[in-house]
Amino acid sequence: MFTFSREGLLRENSNTLNSLKPLREVDNPLLLELEHVLTRLALSKLTELQKRIMVELYRNGDGYETFSSLVRKLSVKLSAPESTLKWSLRGLRDVGLITSGKADLKGIPVSLTYAGAVVAKHLAEGVSGL
Repeated sequence: MFTFSREGLLRENSNTLNSLKPLREVDNPLLLELEHVLTRLALSKLTELQKRIMVELYRNGDGYETFSSLVRKLSVKLSAPESTLKWSLRGLRDVGLITSGKADLKGIPVSLTYAGAVVAKHLAEGVSGL
């Protein structure tokens, strides 16, 4: 399990996530347990498309794509209908794994939240046995 600094996530791009220290080095069992539970919950409740979106944001999300432009980009890359991607992204936003603009607040780039980064890192690394 890994833990992240929220400030570091806000400041740095997704490439920095790969260089973060394992939580075992931080030695905080409470955070380790919270990350473990969060990841298991996400793995059991997210759809396959939502998992693919999370991995894509983790690997290639630079924080500059708006909701609409990301939907168009992912539609081609993941071979999924735009309407389905919108539902999936809204679901991720509603549970707090990503942030993005809304109908009344446009232009906010899509990005992983702290919790989203934890889940996405585990998904991208193919963590199993949780």
